[in-house]
Amino acid sequence: PIAPSPVPPPGLAKRMKKSKQPLQVTKDLGRWKPADDLLLINAVLQTNDLSSVHLGVKFSCRFNLREIQERWYALLYDPIISKLACQAMRQLHPEAIAAIQSKVLFSKAEEQLLTKVGSTSQPSLDTFQELLHKHPDVFYPSRTPKALQLHWQLMKQYYLLDDQT
Repeated sequence: PIAPSPVPPPGLAKRMKKSKQPLQVTKDLGRWKPADDLLLINAVLQTNDLSSVHLGVKFSCRFNLREIQERWYALLYDPIISKLACQAMRQLHPEAIAAIQSKVLFSKAEEQLLTKVGSTSQPSLDTFQELLHKHPDVFYPSRTPKALQLHWQLMKQYYLLDDQT
């Protein structure tokens, strides 16, 4: 009798390698929803800080910092994951995309402009509309005067405006 060889035939080894990789990709895609990917991308582009994204963004499930970092690098450098994620994000409904974009964190530059609005004033929506018109390059494209007003009110509540101590 011939002893079984410890090395599988070449064709079988290839099939085994190929089947493992998509399994990992599929497992990863199951936890990260297209909405999470879009939110991650937009938040990182706004803040340039994965730690801030981890602390400030609410995803569909709880991800730790390492998982967020791994997903970000996978989206950037893994062609398979990146391609599948892009295809899935393209299929999102426009209303879902708008809802995701409304949750994007404020950048430091945006908050810096909002701190200039005095805490003793009662700014109207026109004040924030004017701010959007004066600085279209600073504010995220989907920001509305109402969103700016709500964020300004939060900053005021936590004494983060320039004229507050």
